[in-house]
Amino acid sequence: MIKLSDYMDYLNEEIVQARKKADEQAVIMAKKYAKDPYLKYFRVPRFSMPSVKLSIPVKISELDSDTSYKFKMDNTEFIKDINTRIEKVNKEKNLKLVPINKESLEGNNMKRVIADLEKGNSKVINKPNDTILKIDFKKPVLDLIKIKTFNVSAEVASVENAELEKILKESLKNRYKPISSKLNDIYFDPNTSDEKDKGKILLTLNVEMVEEGIRIHHATDEKGNKIEEIIFE
Repeated sequence: MIKLSDYMDYLNEEIVQARKKADEQAVIMAKKYAKDPYLKYFRVPRFSMPSVKLSIPVKISELDSDTSYKFKMDNTEFIKDINTRIEKVNKEKNLKLVPINKESLEGNNMKRVIADLEKGNSKVINKPNDTILKIDFKKPVLDLIKIKTFNVSAEVASVENAELEKILKESLKNRYKPISSKLNDIYFDPNTSDEKDKGKILLTLNVEMVEEGIRIHHATDEKGNKIEEIIFE
């Protein structure tokens, strides 16, 4: 994982080094031409790179951003989300979690959790999960567990409570909606040859670097002071 700015700096350094090696080779050849009785009358060949165009496939691995989220509770959507998850868990793990309804949200513990989340609206947070993890869901889960007419073992009850806690956390995270975002850094992976990346849509960096020359000129002014000038060519 590398920052885009660091990668561009690396490309620039590599191209500069390539140009430097080409110039060094040209100087070596010029000295050989000068010593040869015949070649000294010929122009020494020198190749330059006035521009370099690169098309580089990359994949974004992480975005560093500060995002402002707003927690908005919609009881109907919340209940639908939870019950969909309950139905899925019941089928996958052979449990008997009971779907919730509006009355299920009337417990004091659930009301307190929702009120605390709404207080944090418009604060800049990186991930809603950071806020959710700070909440103790044991009591809210008990508010949502219905009294069953059949007996379940303590082990099964523990599993059901744990699953309902996961469902509650995920559903509450879904109540967060981004309202603004500030992008700080983009991190990406230049390696796109992995088997798992096949078939994925990758970004392509189209980079054109145009050659410009600089020369450092040393001189002495009328007072005898040495000065240094950078001349752009």
